[in-house]
Amino acid sequence: MIIIALFIVHSLRAQTYNVNTYFNNLKRNLSSLESFDDEVQDYCRQQQQNFNIVVASDNVVNFGFEQYELPPQAQDYYEGFQNLDYLDKCRLLFSWNRISRTVYEIADQKRIPRGITYLPIVFTAMNEYYSGSDYRYGIWGLQYLPAVKYGIVADSCYEERLDISRNTYAALSYLDKLHRNFRTWDMAITAYCCGPASVRRAGFGDQPFDSVYNNLNCIDKDSFYRLLAITKWMGENETIDFSNVGSYSIAVTDTILVNDIIHFGQIAGALGIDINLLKSLNPLFVGNYIDGREKPKIINIPESYKIDYIKLHDSIQVYLDSVYFPKYVPVVASSNDYTYYNTEHVSVSPGDDYEEIKYKIVSGDNLGVIAENYDVKVVDLKDWNNISGTNIYAGQTISIWVKKGTKQQYEKKNIQKEIKEVENKHEETNKVKEHFSMRDYDFVETYEIKSGDSPYGIAKNYDWASPEDIMFWNGISDPSKLQVGQKLKIFKKKK
Repeated sequence: MIIIALFIVHSLRAQTYNVNTYFNNLKRNLSSLESFDDEVQDYCRQQQQNFNIVVASDNVVNFGFEQYELPPQAQDYYEGFQNLDYLDKCRLLFSWNRISRTVYEIADQKRIPRGITYLPIVFTAMNEYYSGSDYRYGIWGLQYLPAVKYGIVADSCYEERLDISRNTYAALSYLDKLHRNFRTWDMAITAYCCGPASVRRAGFGDQPFDSVYNNLNCIDKDSFYRLLAITKWMGENETIDFSNVGSYSIAVTDTILVNDIIHFGQIAGALGIDINLLKSLNPLFVGNYIDGREKPKIINIPESYKIDYIKLHDSIQVYLDSVYFPKYVPVVASSNDYTYYNTEHVSVSPGDDYEEIKYKIVSGDNLGVIAENYDVKVVDLKDWNNISGTNIYAGQTISIWVKKGTKQQYEKKNIQKEIKEVENKHEETNKVKEHFSMRDYDFVETYEIKSGDSPYGIAKNYDWASPEDIMFWNGISDPSKLQVGQKLKIFKKKK
């Protein structure tokens, strides 16, 4: 009895901590609307909401044909929404209604229940600049691989996960696939937030959701309970009347197509435009560069500057180019029969929002693998390090520029990766046997790896499989270890 009591107390404390942490994050993010408080309160008065009285007695939430009762964990979050002060409730409804028209239209097109669209509230706490593990970014917290798979352009200079329409389309497309694979929304939402492989390892297919939830080691595993809570709360408080939602003031602009690489400072300086205004008109550009070489980019400039831009294009390209694009010539040295670049090569930062990682090339590395590991583009690696072609050499040190605040995350990940490789080199086969039960799957075929293949590219051939699935089936923890000619087994879940 003492053990049970201690377990219950520990669980309650953990749950209280999760609830408090979530609402602290939510209120902090909503406070970014502080400058609009008059508009926020006007909106709430127009809606004539009485938050503390309007409470539905029904304790059931429907997502399409699926019906869920609110368990105690969800009740805790529901009470948290109820206990927000008046202004925070106003801010929540106001900020959600700014994007909800776009979100609802896409959800209706894809036949996804509207309650599912509240995921940005519960997963990223309405933080449009959310940056999490597994290269998650944007208000949907969408991972890099699914984002790219569903048409998002995301590189070191340009990030379409900041575009609410494109981000929503990609996120809901991925959620739709997860729902088809995991069959219920509780599992699908948890797979989205914690990763499909984690949900499978926690017992999906053999155990009910509560057991899977308890087996998960994931800080975001409460997301589905939060979703139940906000869906109930929104059903009691949200008034869908988009005419009463104001819009941010937007400057009148022209658009320009850029098919080369140029710095915002060059445009601003040559045309006499304030650089802060220029960047505010182009929020999808996360650095100071516009790189349209692989895919042309569209930028906004203040109205009436388009003709000047076209006339002065060549002048803009060379405007202070030695400052914005300094040309460093690396010292070339010879040792034995090998030629390599001096490891003291100076790399130029792509912007104030980036920090540098010095990476030493090891045998077997290639630019493609390095770019994938650090979520950057090969062309960026070549530009940053003045590399022509694709040749790199063991012992060479290159610069990798990552978003500010993520350097430690990448370095820690690499240290853990090295330790894991040493410890688990001879255990991968046993790990597959332990976690992957073939009785639940049908064998489809054997795939032989070709040059340039990656788990994401291979998964495109099988609409039921994700990159994580293929790695899981074959006991692969590091995609950079794939070898040409290596054979992968492809399975499909039994119906």
